[in-house]
Amino acid sequence: MEKKFNIEDCLEGKQSLEEIWEGSKGEASPVTFRELVRLGKRIDAAEARKRLGRTVWTVFAAAASVAVVALVTFSLTRSKYSVTPLESTCNLVANYGQTSSITLEDGTKVSLNAGSSLLYPKSFDGDNRIVYLSGEGNFNVAKDPSRPFIVKTAYMDVQALGTSFCVQSYTGERTMRTTLKEGKVKVSVPAAGEKSYILDPDMQLIYRPSKKSVALARVDAEKVMSWEEGFLTFSNASFPEIASALERRFDVSISYSSENLRRSALNVRFMPDETLEDALDVLTLLIPESRYKVDGSRVYFRF
Repeated sequence: MEKKFNIEDCLEGKQSLEEIWEGSKGEASPVTFRELVRLGKRIDAAEARKRLGRTVWTVFAAAASVAVVALVTFSLTRSKYSVTPLESTCNLVANYGQTSSITLEDGTKVSLNAGSSLLYPKSFDGDNRIVYLSGEGNFNVAKDPSRPFIVKTAYMDVQALGTSFCVQSYTGERTMRTTLKEGKVKVSVPAAGEKSYILDPDMQLIYRPSKKSVALARVDAEKVMSWEEGFLTFSNASFPEIASALERRFDVSISYSSENLRRSALNVRFMPDETLEDALDVLTLLIPESRYKVDGSRVYFRF
């Protein structure tokens, strides 16, 4: 299910964010950044669940996480970029089980995959157009050579002038990716050194935070970005990676324990009209002797 937002749909809880911002120090290190990302996932979890319920809690958790990411990123980069005040900032959220899309003030079109958030200004002022992403988004950037468009995540900065690309940076995932469809982008991974990477079409940069390693691969960018049309495409993907994507797509929780599943390398493409059971049936065909059980919103996968 796709949900579309207008530019007027602004970030809720602005007062709380301002209090966090005003009370923070002017400088932050990468360690501070990582710790606050973790904190964003834990903010008043029990109390929020009691008051808001499961559906609203999903929105709150996603918004809180990306807000903390954005606030700390502001702190890390405010000497380098002009920073948009919080009162001029809006948030777009795609809950589990849905996607969201928006056209920004400059004409840039953004689509968010399930379980993602985008922090963006009402209008772009200054020499750069900066947005903050937690999760996965497809970007079709409006051309403006005088003002680079920058997508900032917990681990990567992706800069473009006018191009089409996808950034995948879910908190807690083992890999982060930037995939280019058209044009050129420059990707910087601060934790992996000062080097920047220029991507050509159908190139993908893969960053693994645990190893601080960067790799480049040739891919079919159109397929990678086809989740916007309902497809899910995986190449040499681990089972945890696929399970996470299915959790976001179908708003379920998938439990598994086998190390063989964690070390798997699977190639599979799920179609837009496939149900959760259809997808799980495909996985049991790909993984010999595997089976699953669905109990409400929980899935138990065994090997």
